[in-house]
Amino acid sequence: MAALEEGGARAAGRVGRNAAILAATSFVCKAGSLAVVPFILRAFSTADYGMYSAAFAYAGLLGIVAQFGMNQVVVRDISTGERSKGWVVFHCAALRLALLVPAAGALFLVGFFKGFSLGMWVLAWLAFAVMGLDAVTGTVKAALHAAERFALVAGVDALRKCAQWGIAIGVIVVGAGITALAGGVVAASVITLVVVAFVGVRRRDFAAVSFAPGYAAGMLRLAAPMGISAAFVAALDNVDIWLLDWLSGFEAVALYKAANVFKPIFFAHAVVWAFMPMAFRLGRESREGLAVAAANAARFLLVAGSATAIVFACGASRIVPLLAGDKYAASIPAFRLMALTLPPVFVGFLYLHMLTAVDRQIWAVGIFAVGLVVNIAGDLLFIPRMGPAGAMLGTLLAETLMAIGAFAVAWRVVARGANGPLLRTAAAVAAGAVTAIFTQRAEIADMGIGALAVMGVCLVAFGGVSAGDLALVKGVFTRRVDHGKD
Repeated sequence: MAALEEGGARAAGRVGRNAAILAATSFVCKAGSLAVVPFILRAFSTADYGMYSAAFAYAGLLGIVAQFGMNQVVVRDISTGERSKGWVVFHCAALRLALLVPAAGALFLVGFFKGFSLGMWVLAWLAFAVMGLDAVTGTVKAALHAAERFALVAGVDALRKCAQWGIAIGVIVVGAGITALAGGVVAASVITLVVVAFVGVRRRDFAAVSFAPGYAAGMLRLAAPMGISAAFVAALDNVDIWLLDWLSGFEAVALYKAANVFKPIFFAHAVVWAFMPMAFRLGRESREGLAVAAANAARFLLVAGSATAIVFACGASRIVPLLAGDKYAASIPAFRLMALTLPPVFVGFLYLHMLTAVDRQIWAVGIFAVGLVVNIAGDLLFIPRMGPAGAMLGTLLAETLMAIGAFAVAWRVVARGANGPLLRTAAAVAAGAVTAIFTQRAEIADMGIGALAVMGVCLVAFGGVSAGDLALVKGVFTRRVDHGKD
């Protein structure tokens, strides 16, 4: 048992260090975006920004067909040593390029029946080009994830953001239109693809590699549950904008997007992607070890998501005008509801991905499907009454239900004993949430500081954090990072 705990601590430390690399880079990238996005919101009309957001929502949902959940298969096959890196990358990239064809046809049909204007057509195809470039880039990045070369992944992500920022600022300075902004995103994606190919693969990786239909079919078969799940995720990310566009128009889309664009989902992505290579190994070797590692990661995600939610919800009336400008003041209710989605999104994202490590992808598909149905039903019910805030309320209901479902399945199929500290952490978070509600009703404008203090005290009192956790966090930043090998 002691050996299991020691091994779990080492694994958790590795995940923590890798997550720290990704989270730190993502934080810098997000901070840069927070500095640039306010200029974009102010430089373009709400109608233009709404049209731009709608175009990327349409292309994003259809472009996900090219992704088809194969990143996890790439990580699995490379990290377990079943196939060489070049073999896996070649087949994944080839499949994704082939899948772009039906995706492009679907986008044409959507635009035809929706009656896209010329400007909308141009934006939609530029957005689709980004999806295609990202599909290939994502293949090589997944290979780097499998090798746990997270510093390279972080560097590539930072490069892309820097390119986007520079081009966006240039577009704003010269007074170019919203189409030029979309073209800049395409240019940044091209730069990213060239760089990630240069650092992530070598010509020798593809020596003696030829297309094997049997392996390609097997990759699609393994990816199918995750691909369907990814399609549901894309739908959940974009369905609010689709329905707002259909029911209320571009102005409502802009108000919703202004509230959602500041959602810090990057932190959960960083932790989960750092967690996945180790999760696949533990899924085969030790279910108990996987449960311990997942519960530890979930505790950190729950605390981070809840703390951010408290600050965002309590300070929305100050934060939104500061970030988006006074013309987006109507986004404040949607921003508050967005904040409430953070704890379930953070924890649910982890447990839904963990299910793939124990071959329970079908459960994840079912959870995503139920979540999508709830989201659409909520949108249809609330958008006519509440507009953008109604769309966000539908998302909140769906994300909360999905997080509960994912945790319940993981509790049943992996292990139960490891979740005690997580439940104690949840109790401390609940105490902070109650305090936040009280301060808001009492009209105490403290930006959630009182609620954060209560949550912190309860975390220590309830045993939600320990000296071991603090030592682990310290080790993330003081120990040498193992970048892995090709």
